[in-house]
Amino acid sequence: MTPGGSAAADVGGMATLWDDMNFIVDGKPSQPGAEGGFDLDLATAEGLYREAVSLANDLAQIAFVARRLRDIEPVADDPASVSFNNAGVEAFEAGAAHVQAEVEYFRSLARALGKALGVYQESDEQAGRDITASGGGTDSDGGYI
Repeated sequence: MTPGGSAAADVGGMATLWDDMNFIVDGKPSQPGAEGGFDLDLATAEGLYREAVSLANDLAQIAFVARRLRDIEPVADDPASVSFNNAGVEAFEAGAAHVQAEVEYFRSLARALGKALGVYQESDEQAGRDITASGGGTDSDGGYI
């Protein structure tokens, strides 16, 4: 959370961090026409995608627990206990927002990598259909290439 900022605003920034990033998987860009980016081979991109999804899922479970910490009640209904509890709730709120921002970061990365992999897989599948349409059949073993 940035000083003076809201947790919700910070999460939104993390959620879109990778949206305009160009991932190039085996020469196929996720943002055609965009310059620069990350150039990855298929195996690396798939591994990073799986890792980002796994991290997002693990962190989502942690975020759930972190949000539950905000529900703590003061031990007594006196000013000192209530003030101490409120300070703890604020700290837990900041922690929960931070974990949620991490979830969104890895979801955004997984979305961007998935988009790049989808572009790659789509062109690979189209190439297979083109070979079949040209008489190569589905079991050509590369004989028509």
